[in-house]
Amino acid sequence: MKRTKQGFTLIELVVVIVILGVLAVVALPKFINLKDSANTSALQGVSAAVHDAVELAHSKALVLGKQDEPYYSVEQAGSIQFGYPSVNKQGLVEFMTLDEGYHDLSKQWVWAAFNQGSVANPDYWIVTRSSNLQGYTGSDFNGEIAATQCYVKYTTAMQVGDGYSIEIVSDGC
Repeated sequence: MKRTKQGFTLIELVVVIVILGVLAVVALPKFINLKDSANTSALQGVSAAVHDAVELAHSKALVLGKQDEPYYSVEQAGSIQFGYPSVNKQGLVEFMTLDEGYHDLSKQWVWAAFNQGSVANPDYWIVTRSSNLQGYTGSDFNGEIAATQCYVKYTTAMQVGDGYSIEIVSDGC
């Protein structure tokens, strides 16, 4: 009576490992791209929320006839400069509903502002996911958020007749 050996040969094992390796190399980029796409989509959502908030604030300024004022506070809303939300703590964020915080990493979104600008170097508000700054303990939130290359930036009007801009930077997402 002849006994046959059972199990895999070395060649069969190597072939299976090679096939699994090829599948992993092909599938991994798709999963990585899904994460990038999700982060970019989240930024687009924040950008849309910023746009809606800016348009709401601008509408209020027009209704009140305050679109040419260098600074005006709308009751129960926020502050406006030249018809658009200012970038201080009483400005743009007061027109939005977003789980955000000024330099507050415990919120879903963290933001910082540059609000000592001029016409040549305008004021801006910059926001990113708090998870992008985990472990950060410094004080230059503007620089740190910009370094993530994964943020939304709102630039406000600095003089009568100026508009605003919203920029999405997603290279680092």
